[in-house]
Amino acid sequence: MERDIVVHELKPCDILLYHGYSTISRLIQWFDGSEYSHSAVYDGSLVTEAVREGVRSVTVNKSMEHTEYVDVYRLRKNGEFIGSELLPSEPVLKVIGKYSREGERFSYEEVLLLAILCTTRRLPLSFLRWALDSAADILNEMIDGDKEPMVCSELVYRCFSEAGALYCPRIKGADVKLKIAQKLVRSEPGKTQSKSAEASAAFLQLYSEAKKRYSPEQGLKLYFEPGSDFVTPKDLKKSPDLVKIGRLIRPV
Repeated sequence: MERDIVVHELKPCDILLYHGYSTISRLIQWFDGSEYSHSAVYDGSLVTEAVREGVRSVTVNKSMEHTEYVDVYRLRKNGEFIGSELLPSEPVLKVIGKYSREGERFSYEEVLLLAILCTTRRLPLSFLRWALDSAADILNEMIDGDKEPMVCSELVYRCFSEAGALYCPRIKGADVKLKIAQKLVRSEPGKTQSKSAEASAAFLQLYSEAKKRYSPEQGLKLYFEPGSDFVTPKDLKKSPDLVKIGRLIRPV
């Protein structure tokens, strides 16, 4: 039976996975293959998450707006939960703090995650073009506003991976998505592609360019490296290093 979690039982570095009810949230859940459409991390007092305004830290109650429920996951490595003497939470909290302080540099909207998911699916062209064109418009706005795109689950993953190998949760299947994206963008010039493949490649190229502005020496390599950019809420759920603790009770 699933355990209910109250706010005071949350631990620093707990990962929160959200079941949203908006149309785009439902589409993310459908294409990602899980019940979750958003993710965030708890720093011991506030929830840090990626949203349109940037990376922000808000109360638990505020973060739960526009969701049906939120589940709590906790990192466990070598039999130790984060926060123990052998797996202290400070390195992760330091990274969380860094992203929170730099929050205005970033921006995120759900359609970006939806577009990333769409690039690895065979979808009707009309829907694919809608998702990719909408995401491209948002990316161009971010570029014009000197913002870096940061998907919600990418932020969560980075908070742990950048704290060191000991804290990096294993992600299953990311290599498959990476190979699909790599094939799309790096197809030979002049080689015949379907219209859906062309649309996906154009979006991936723009997304990579938006990221590359902050790591120009890496270029497309940044997008294709295993890890952060392709991590989804489902990937976090399925990580063998993240244990579901229970469902968070909405504060009154």
